[in-house]
Amino acid sequence: MNIILSSDLLAYYNNNGELELSSSKAFFELFKLNQLDQVNKEYEVASYCPNFLLIGTNGGGAGVFENRTSGLIYSSPLIGMSEVDATFLAETFSDFMEKFKSDQIEII
Repeated sequence: MNIILSSDLLAYYNNNGELELSSSKAFFELFKLNQLDQVNKEYEVASYCPNFLLIGTNGGGAGVFENRTSGLIYSSPLIGMSEVDATFLAETFSDFMEKFKSDQIEII
């Protein structure tokens, strides 16, 4: 799989070691950079959401995805994942993190 990240997400990986985050409403785990290829293969993301890259999870069955073209952040159930039914979360990964930490979004 060809892993290309938005500059925003790549900057987070390069400048921040925090991969598990909690807010008062939710939990979010960002997969390690060196695990992205394997995780996306295991979940068959290319078959179900070819324009998305699975980057993390809420630990309860929902994945967090970055759109490969636009860099927009979405969530979708890992079982029955679909781009059509994905929930928009944020314009950028930085925006997602800001909203997540301030309890403005929920990963479903």
